[in-house]
Amino acid sequence: MDNMITVFIQENRILITLVMGIVVLIGSIMNWNWLCDPTGAPDSQLYGRGSRRIIFLAAGAILIVVSIWEFVLGCK
Repeated sequence: MDNMITVFIQENRILITLVMGIVVLIGSIMNWNWLCDPTGAPDSQLYGRGSRRIIFLAAGAILIVVSIWEFVLGCK
């Protein structure tokens, strides 16, 4: 079972990275509570909701760029 999961992730890592980036990017734009709400997090006093939205926006954009970059380099 673990081998099947590992093989699936290795074969589809570009698609998984792209989907994760899109979800995080949309979540930060739409201000989803499960993504941006700092309540209960151990570092909740360090970053507010706005700061978390900016961090997740940047992280989502980076994931999307990296997955597209890897796809383009893989096609050559």
